[in-house]
Amino acid sequence: LLASGSWDKTVRLWRVTDGTLVRILRGHTGFISNIVFSPDGKFLASSGSWDGTVRLWRASDGAPVYTFGGFTYWVGDVNFSPDGKFLVFGSKSNKVRLWRVNDGALVGTLEGHEGSVWSVAFSPAGRLLATGSEDKTVRLWRMEDGALVRTLEGHKGSVWSVAFSPDGRLLASESWDGTVILWGVVP
Repeated sequence: LLASGSWDKTVRLWRVTDGTLVRILRGHTGFISNIVFSPDGKFLASSGSWDGTVRLWRASDGAPVYTFGGFTYWVGDVNFSPDGKFLVFGSKSNKVRLWRVNDGALVGTLEGHEGSVWSVAFSPAGRLLATGSEDKTVRLWRMEDGALVRTLEGHKGSVWSVAFSPDGRLLASESWDGTVILWGVVP
């Protein structure tokens, strides 16, 4: 399946082999800015930038599983941990929240950015989380205890995207300033 989000506040699931629309998921009250499948393909998470929610859906039938809400502002990037047990997302509140997928429980809030958190990415082994922010920094967090490991500075604009290399040794960050920086990371 392929998922798409839209200004019409829906998530659409498409069959890749022939482009057929399989189903439309409704529930968001704002446009859909981010969609991600869980590593095992069983779940789909969508964030509606302006409705302040992240919704977890069952991919097989589109049934809603959980709605993570209560945010005053939009929700930014959303991502699953490599083992699929956790869902993480950033927001305009400068915080990163970590939720357990199996029961929808909030298990942690990471604070430290001084601007909106635009992007989140787990290392391939799931031991580190990288977050990119409007404050022009990338922060690395240890997932074991939520501790801040490092703050990476070098961009002159908001950090829009972060991604680990497949071996977890490098982290790429992309910024509004038009640069991409490759950082060495201890896996």
